[in-house]
Amino acid sequence: MELEKLKNNRISNEWKQTFNDNVDYLENLEKNLDEQHKSTNSRIDNLVLHSGGDSPNEVVDARINAEGTIYPTLYSRLLALDNLFNLNYTELKTRQANQQGQLDQLNVSVGTLMGAYGETLDLYVAKTGSDQSGDGTEKNPFLTIQAAVNQIPLLTSSRVTIWIGDGVYLEDVAIRNLKAVSITLRSRQSVTDVTSGLSVKVRSISFISSLGYQQVNGIEFVDQANISGQLKCAIYSEQSSYLAVWNCRFAETTYGKSNRCLFATGGSKIATNNNYYLNQNCIAEARNLADINIDPSDQGTGNDYGIIADNGTARVKVAGSKVKANRIAEVRNQGNVVTGKIIRQITNDDISDRDNITNVNGTIKREGDTVTIAIKYECNNYPSDASNTRNVILIPAGFQRDQSYPAYHPLALYRNETQPAGARAGLTQASRVVAYSGNGSSYISGTWVTNDPIPII
Repeated sequence: MELEKLKNNRISNEWKQTFNDNVDYLENLEKNLDEQHKSTNSRIDNLVLHSGGDSPNEVVDARINAEGTIYPTLYSRLLALDNLFNLNYTELKTRQANQQGQLDQLNVSVGTLMGAYGETLDLYVAKTGSDQSGDGTEKNPFLTIQAAVNQIPLLTSSRVTIWIGDGVYLEDVAIRNLKAVSITLRSRQSVTDVTSGLSVKVRSISFISSLGYQQVNGIEFVDQANISGQLKCAIYSEQSSYLAVWNCRFAETTYGKSNRCLFATGGSKIATNNNYYLNQNCIAEARNLADINIDPSDQGTGNDYGIIADNGTARVKVAGSKVKANRIAEVRNQGNVVTGKIIRQITNDDISDRDNITNVNGTIKREGDTVTIAIKYECNNYPSDASNTRNVILIPAGFQRDQSYPAYHPLALYRNETQPAGARAGLTQASRVVAYSGNGSSYISGTWVTNDPIPII
């Protein structure tokens, strides 16, 4: 304490002042002690408080959470904390479960998109199957071809084969936006003879914007009048890859209608092997940069159009072909028809002047629109006037000259003996080979351009 002591016995103002100073000091000290006492009591009140009832005493600080909320009891604060923890835990657990579900769904989606790497995927279809309970296995097949197609991953490295059981499937099957190493739709039965009815019958099959090797094998196409869409095609390929059509039969009459057996457009490619076409309006059409090749193993009769190239390319080997059509090949717009060499023998049956021309033999050949002829003939009765000629042969249809060329097209003339003055050969506007030469054997050769339809040989 800092009280000042009395240093003498004098009772004077100095003593009074000292006394008063001591009193002031003590009063201030008492005041400070009183304030500290109140603060201590307040702190004690805040630390230790008795609860009502039978509850034990508890520390109030333990009833205050981090946000400063005061709970009536420690139990209530702990209960609130537990409830908050449980709520947060439940929410986190639910969120984790949802994320796991999303991950599982993502894995399924990736599986749907990608498929199993490099595996072979076999799907089965049968008239005894079910699209609801079937899973596409051999024991539990689908009922429809489309249901099997819908199981193919959008993007897969698998080789997919859909095995179709015997029966009639009046479906317009559509394979859209699929990318696989290969997709094959085929009969479960092996087919070699396509001249008689097949056991698997389908209305139509379309490949649209699908990539990879594609094949349709051992299927007969029926119900052609009810194909959906304006362009009625048994097999349709648009913006797709290479499609092989093997061992199929097109025998439901479409002659005189607008149907096509095969139709490719937008860069698609179709190749055939061992198919049969009977009384069809058009066997195949290639449009807009598409390419179709009709294999020599194909056969058929009673067809109107063979192949049509409409801004596309159509290929058919005419010579020796077993496919018969009124118009075997036709070019439209900027299309291109590739037929290979078409060679026809020229014989006495082609003679124009049978009274004076004999022993005609040789060949006429067409490649694209270019025609080449080489023949030998005999004439022993030329007119005396060199300005006149003999009619040797009439060029057969499919090889005749383009009428837009000049009226007379010169050809080369050769004979073993000396040629007389004025000897010559040529092709008239009517595509008749004429010549003036010396009596005996002569040879004629030459080349010209034709606009004739592709001939049927």
